[in-house]
Amino acid sequence: MGNEGYVPLFETKKAQGIALYRLFAASVFVGICFIWAYRVNHIPRNGEDGRWVWIGLFAAEVWFGFYWLLTQALRWNPIYRHTFKDRLSRRYENELPGVDIFVCTADPLIEPPMMVINTVLSVMAYDYPKEKLSVYLSDDAGSYLTFYALLEASQFAKHWIPFCKKFNVEPRSPAAYFKSVSGSHDSKEVKELATVKKLYKDMENRIEAAAKPGCLSEELRSKHEGFSRWDSYVSQRDHDTMLQILINGKDPIATDVEGCRLPTLVYLARQKRPQHFHNFKAGAMNALIRISSKISNGQTILNVDCDMYSNNSHSVRDALCFFMDEKKGPEIAYVQFPQNFDNITKNEVYSNSMRVINEVEFHGLDGYGGPLYIGTGCFHRRDTLCGRKFSQGSKNEFKIEKNAEREETIHELEENSKDLANCTYEENTDWGKEMGLKYGCPVEDVITGLSIQSRGWKSVYYNPARKAFLGVATTTLGQTLVQHKRWSEGDFQILLSKYSPAWYAKGKISLGLQLGYCCYCFWASNSLPVLYYSIVPSLSLLRGISLFPQLSTPWFIPFAYVIFSTYTYSLAEFLWSGGTVLGWWNDQRIWLYKRTSSYLFAFTDTIANSLGYSADSGFVITAKVSEHDVHNRYLKEIMEFGASSPMFTVLATSGLVNLLCLAGLLKKLFIAEDISNLYQMMVLQILLCSLLVLINWPLYQGLFLRKDNGKIPSSLAIKSIVFALLVIVYQSESDVCKLDTRVKETQRSKPWLLRALDSSLGGRMQNLADFIVKCESMDVRVSHLPREGEDGRWAWIGLLAAELWFGFYWFLTQAHRWNQVYRHTFKDRLSQRYENELPGVDIFVCTADPVIEPPMMVINTVLSVMAYDYPPEKLSVYLSDDAGSHLTFYALSEASQFAKHWIPFCKKFNVEPRSPAAFFDSISNSQDSKQAKELSIIKKLYEDMKDRIEIATKLGRLPEEVHLRHKGFSQWDSYSSRNDHNTILQILIDGKYPNAKDMDGCALPTLVYLAREKRPQYPHNFKAGAMNALIRVSSEISNGQIILNVDCDMYSNNSVAVRDALCFFMDEKKGHEIAYVQFPQNFDNITKNELYSSSMRVISQVEFHGLDGYGGPLYIGTGCFHRRDTLCGRKFSRETKNEFRITTDREREEKAHALEEKLKVLANCTYEENTEWGNEMGLKYGCPVEDVITGLSIQCRGWKSVYFNPERKAFLGVAPTTLAQTLVQHKRWSEGDFQILLSKYSPAWYANGKISLGLQLGYCCYCFWASNCLAGLYYSIVPSLYLLRGISLFPECSSPWFLPFAYVAISKFAYSLAEFLWSGGTVLGWWNDQRIWLYKRTSSYLLAFIDTIAKTLGLNSDSAFVITAKVSDQEVYNRYVKEIMEFGASSPMFTTLATIALINLVCLAGLMKKVAMEESIARIYETMLLQVVLCVILVLINWPLYQGLFFRKDNGKMPNSIAIKSIVLALSVCTCFTFLT
Repeated sequence: MGNEGYVPLFETKKAQGIALYRLFAASVFVGICFIWAYRVNHIPRNGEDGRWVWIGLFAAEVWFGFYWLLTQALRWNPIYRHTFKDRLSRRYENELPGVDIFVCTADPLIEPPMMVINTVLSVMAYDYPKEKLSVYLSDDAGSYLTFYALLEASQFAKHWIPFCKKFNVEPRSPAAYFKSVSGSHDSKEVKELATVKKLYKDMENRIEAAAKPGCLSEELRSKHEGFSRWDSYVSQRDHDTMLQILINGKDPIATDVEGCRLPTLVYLARQKRPQHFHNFKAGAMNALIRISSKISNGQTILNVDCDMYSNNSHSVRDALCFFMDEKKGPEIAYVQFPQNFDNITKNEVYSNSMRVINEVEFHGLDGYGGPLYIGTGCFHRRDTLCGRKFSQGSKNEFKIEKNAEREETIHELEENSKDLANCTYEENTDWGKEMGLKYGCPVEDVITGLSIQSRGWKSVYYNPARKAFLGVATTTLGQTLVQHKRWSEGDFQILLSKYSPAWYAKGKISLGLQLGYCCYCFWASNSLPVLYYSIVPSLSLLRGISLFPQLSTPWFIPFAYVIFSTYTYSLAEFLWSGGTVLGWWNDQRIWLYKRTSSYLFAFTDTIANSLGYSADSGFVITAKVSEHDVHNRYLKEIMEFGASSPMFTVLATSGLVNLLCLAGLLKKLFIAEDISNLYQMMVLQILLCSLLVLINWPLYQGLFLRKDNGKIPSSLAIKSIVFALLVIVYQSESDVCKLDTRVKETQRSKPWLLRALDSSLGGRMQNLADFIVKCESMDVRVSHLPREGEDGRWAWIGLLAAELWFGFYWFLTQAHRWNQVYRHTFKDRLSQRYENELPGVDIFVCTADPVIEPPMMVINTVLSVMAYDYPPEKLSVYLSDDAGSHLTFYALSEASQFAKHWIPFCKKFNVEPRSPAAFFDSISNSQDSKQAKELSIIKKLYEDMKDRIEIATKLGRLPEEVHLRHKGFSQWDSYSSRNDHNTILQILIDGKYPNAKDMDGCALPTLVYLAREKRPQYPHNFKAGAMNALIRVSSEISNGQIILNVDCDMYSNNSVAVRDALCFFMDEKKGHEIAYVQFPQNFDNITKNELYSSSMRVISQVEFHGLDGYGGPLYIGTGCFHRRDTLCGRKFSRETKNEFRITTDREREEKAHALEEKLKVLANCTYEENTEWGNEMGLKYGCPVEDVITGLSIQCRGWKSVYFNPERKAFLGVAPTTLAQTLVQHKRWSEGDFQILLSKYSPAWYANGKISLGLQLGYCCYCFWASNCLAGLYYSIVPSLYLLRGISLFPECSSPWFLPFAYVAISKFAYSLAEFLWSGGTVLGWWNDQRIWLYKRTSSYLLAFIDTIAKTLGLNSDSAFVITAKVSDQEVYNRYVKEIMEFGASSPMFTTLATIALINLVCLAGLMKKVAMEESIARIYETMLLQVVLCVILVLINWPLYQGLFFRKDNGKMPNSIAIKSIVLALSVCTCFTFLT
């Protein structure tokens, strides 16, 4: 049809009243010019208050004026369109083009399958010839659940589409329609409605039933061959192309229940590989364009988001009215419908409807050549998406193109098309550049639309009365801000790129459209002036600086006019667009929030990205579902702040600054200010601050008033309060300086003797300082106590108390150093005398958790002690598994077989260490050929065993064939849980059995597995209970006179350690009085400089030797050889003789199985009832350090103990690899020791007269660990705080009283360093040791002290036994090896440490500020040298902590919540101390 008699398919109308609006806009512009003139003419002179603030406001107002001009392009020439679908049908009903519809989804959790298929069904049911309609679902998650849902939808469509046709259903999304239907249908429709609704509900139930477990049954998978595509699926980022044509619209049999054709329906999950970038939604769209060109090749493409269902079944015809218009159609590239939502609340709490954009701005863009492409609800010409340029001679070819018939089968077509969606297809092509959607930008849609328009095409914006599409708006503030951050960041990236509308589009599109694009591209740039305007004028109120004209001056008028007119017009525009007054108020709030958070972060991220400081922006999927209580709050229009977000921090800080400024102003008015004068001078400023406070009311509710989960998280609230207070305090800096001056002047008037201070760290750790000098320093405190009313009196008294404690504790520590002894054994003499009379040795290995203590580590320890250089028939190894884990039993079973090879190998080549893992890690290539050959064999056997065990451990279960190999697995048949099971006892190797031989025919040690009975109603007493059960069971199996117990991670590093111990027990003169031989606790994973001081070097090399000089060391729970009878409660008597030689092991008559059943009762829960077990027999109960209290009890019965520290360490274990593990471990130890001190077994009274005084003092030294916390905490905070007030607490340098303090400090540190180096440490290791010394005393010991006191007062429950983790994440371990301190876990102990460190840092910074401003360095040096040195040392020693707080970016940094809490606490302490004391 030519132009003669041309009747258009659509009409375009200009908006009415546009001339009036332009007049109004001109008046506003005049007002803006007057404001600029006022700013220029009234800039304060140099030196006047507020000059730079004024200049900043002028810059912000220049920006606002410029941006306002840009926004006029959106309102200067709006047009409105109307379509004539009846004309389209009359002319082209039989020549309508094919339409391909693309639906994109990317995550089945965020975008549930039911929501996706409702969108698919709504577009399948369009009022359009079905043979010309093809629907493609792109699933970027490659989820078989989504595919299953689409498969179900393809069946339901056979009923739904004819139902929609028959009753002209609107909307055609089943969920939306069923929700909207009323009861006003005729009987026939009601009946069919019930049928189709039931079909829908059944489908919904099947899909949701499949989605809940996250997997499909084999029955469901067998229903469609398409599920086989998931056989090679690895993850949503690593899989092949999955293409399935579920409905072939070209197939005559593809019909609905009424025999009518169905649309084509295709599922696509494009190929993903980790090494290839997938370009998010743009990549998915481009893959769909290529795939669809092969299958249906519709000339028109519609793309919709998966949540944006069709609300108008005629939308496709509306779009074609534009494309197929004979006169204007050939120049139209795409038709954009508005993005509307069906879950908007009445007053739009998050302003998500984008009402003004949809109803005003896009109509304005349409007047200049068309709107932006916004990524959904848009109909495209296929060829324009593929890069075709517009030419004036182009004709509308929709009518004459026909789809070619296909010759391939569906399967062939699928296979042939898959390559088009492969990762490598686009390499060396123009896809993502000149073809398809463009890559490299978070808003791929906008940049693609701009590129199309710059090729000469126009676009159309169509906003029908019945909305074409309805989606799901964000329901939380966090989601809204993140969404706008992505949009504004993408738009700003376009502005700074080569595709910027400012230069790329120049001359290619109209100026008005250029300005319109720039309006959105400058969104992010709005952040800085708005942030400035929302904070600085309010802050200036505090200082009484007026930034706006007085009410009485003529300059007030342009400000008032611009403000009043713009806000009045904004309200009118919003109401005309269909909004409410409260909705407009909410819109203003979100306007502010977006510009001060979303746009701010978008601006900074884009600038950083442009400078190469951050990675490319990713595509953030907006959540389409929300929790029930979140949704309820959304419906009630209660703002949601429940998630943590740095954007909330900015908003809350800004809101609090304004609130505090308004409060400060009200305070001024209340106290002294002239209200009329203030009103005259600063009315606009006050009005601005008041409006900001009012608009932030929901934020204040979230901060202070709300109790629900939607309130602002505490961490964010604290952080915001701190930041706001810092800003406010900064404004009052001049007043603070004056206050500081007064404090200094007061201090100068005091006598010099009243400013004495005790030594910093020297006062906390007095080790070998002269006692007389210490007494002299105490004399200073007592004789120079400030008088009543003098500054620093109570601080002085507190320091005196702390120093008295330090002096007392120093006295206790001398017991460790006053009488040290060192021992050496003669194992050759032992062999010569008693080789054939050696006693039986039972070895107890204890484990409690197969996750924290992996089975491979446990059996390495077991194998190391089984391979001792000791007669195997006299050796019995017992593994106590308090987890009752079949995995640990399986590992031990495997170890029992491997031991047959390992033990003879160790004997043959005298292997050290005899832990297989440790040995294989330590070996070099220096073995001879024979040993090398056997080594490779044994190593392979070990690796095979390791693989089997680790596979089973990873799976968490054992194959059935493994269960059948050993009868012991049957004992797990009645197993309920680790805390509820029968006794499990298995003798895996019976050393008395003649066939228990290794590969060389030699006897093997006895090997026994025990998992004692556990019941929830019985306390199991942790490790102590396990040890006592082992003592009883072993007494009936092997009854070795010597018992060694080791922790499961503490493998034997010295195969002759058992002989070393026997040298003490079997000595004819002194052996009979020795109850136990304690070896040191050493570790094989200690770093060079001992980051966490875990080696306990000084304890092992110095202190325990000192205890040995007074009767023996503590029993520390591992690496200890005991006499069996001393553990069973036997008292020492002088007549006791050493009976090791004459006692022989009795022969057993029972078989192993019968013995197992007989002995199980000894490990039952009820066995110990009404007995002395846990009291006078075995290890004592009721204390976290059962070992220490048991050792003390044994020594109090008259026995002695021995400490032996051989050159080759006897045992090596796994030290904690994080600070948190170290502190938790020391908390348990110190808490247990302190409980002993307060119990009836206290060494202070229970041991009095039973053990030597030196040993009593030695025990008390460890029992008082927790008590050190208060004095240590006081000394590490108070002296530094008094620096802020200029009050000296130490003697002046010129005073003779300075000498004792200096001597004590220097001598203590010098001796400590020398002792550490002598013990084998390094200088940096000593420094780390001092740091951990401080950290333990101010965190672990503090919590231990508090918990113990609370427990004593009946305020909390019994302490639990905390197992120290023996494994760590790889990245955590890597940082440990590099000696980078680990703060990654949340812990209240970290809060204490960080707070103390920050207090000292703030105090030092405050001192430096004073020095820089006015203080005399010489005076500070004279009066406060020791105080300053203390603060400096504390700051230096806390350097790793400051790194974790502020500088590190890895996962080992201090958690944000702890950092914020610590900053708040530290600033609060310093502020309160400075101003309130």
